[in-house]
Amino acid sequence: MTTTDHEVTTVVLAQHQDVAGRLSAVASATGADRSAEFASLAALLTAHETAEQSVIYPALRKLGGEGTRIADERISEETAAKDTLTKLQAMDTGSEEFERLFSEFSAKVHAHAASEEAHVIPLLTQSTTPEDRQAMGDAFLSAQQGAPSTR
Repeated sequence: MTTTDHEVTTVVLAQHQDVAGRLSAVASATGADRSAEFASLAALLTAHETAEQSVIYPALRKLGGEGTRIADERISEETAAKDTLTKLQAMDTGSEEFERLFSEFSAKVHAHAASEEAHVIPLLTQSTTPEDRQAMGDAFLSAQQGAPSTR
C-alpha cells in the first residue's frame, strides 16, 4: 500500500498537528498576537470541519452501523465546538473569560482529534482503498478551499 501527501488520512493527521500547534500558540500569545493566532486557528478549524462534514462523514455513513455511529459522535462534538468557537470569537482575547473558555475549548479539540485518530482514521484505512483515500484527500482539500473563512 502506498500513501501520498494527499491521502485523506495523511491530510487529516497533518492538520491535527497543525491545529495542536495553533492551540498552543494562542494559549501562549498575548495582545494583538493572540488575536491574530486565534483568527488563524478559527479559520483552519472552520475549513477542517467543513471538509470533514462534506467528505469524511458521508463516507463513514455509507458503511452503516459503526460508521454512522462514529460520524454522528464526531459531528456532535464539532457542533458543540462550533458554538464555543462562536462565543470565543465575540470575546476580547485578553479577557479572563476568554482564557477560561479557550482552555476548555482547547481540551475538547484535542479530545476530538484523538477520537478521530482512534476511530475515524482506522475505519477509513480498513474500509477504503489507497485510491479511494487519495480521491477523498483531493476532495477534502478542495472542500477546504471553498469553506467560509469564519463561522
